[in-house]
Amino acid sequence: MDTGRTSDKVFNEIKDKIISGEWTKGTKIMSEPQLVKELGVSRVSVREAIEKMVALSILSKRQGEGTFVNELSAPVYLNSLLPMITLDITDYLDILEFRLMIEVESARFCAIRCDDSIIIELEECYHEMINFKDDMDKFTAKDLDFHIKIAQGSGNPLVVKVYEILRDLLSYHQKSLYKSLGPLGGIREHKQILDALKNRDSELTAIFIRRHIERTIRDLKSLNND
Repeated sequence: MDTGRTSDKVFNEIKDKIISGEWTKGTKIMSEPQLVKELGVSRVSVREAIEKMVALSILSKRQGEGTFVNELSAPVYLNSLLPMITLDITDYLDILEFRLMIEVESARFCAIRCDDSIIIELEECYHEMINFKDDMDKFTAKDLDFHIKIAQGSGNPLVVKVYEILRDLLSYHQKSLYKSLGPLGGIREHKQILDALKNRDSELTAIFIRRHIERTIRDLKSLNND
């Protein structure tokens, strides 16, 4: 029997009990032997499914007490989608279009809501991007840090979680893009975004973010057509 598929079955069974309300926040779930008997699977599959749910913050283990259901906030729900998202989203244009949908407004909110510490951290990211312009790995990392800081400044935990989920995919594609096009366009555009944020100009911040992502989309399409 494929242990991985059986583990997924156990994962979905437990998830269904939680979503249906059968197991609510704080509920102590069945022990591993009980789950083995009820679901007719191996103990290894049960253990794998539980460990996965613990890693995704859906369940938590308490020494000597058992395993309990956590409060399922929106970021936790997104966490449980992480494996699906990282496997299914493979087209960078799709990712960029998705960013265009959410990042323009999150940047607008950042300009309005963020405190001065976010601005300072964004400035540090920008200067490090300049310092690392000849090292695409480090440059890309700081580019992503810049955008995650904007997400944090928006004050919306869902936006932050989305960027955490997409970070590895963004890093892979951004590195490839910068190696083909160079970092200068990105540096210039990040400076415009930073200055607009420092001036707390929400409309201009949104405009510069939109231009930055739309330019990236055009460049990617141009590369794909070569």
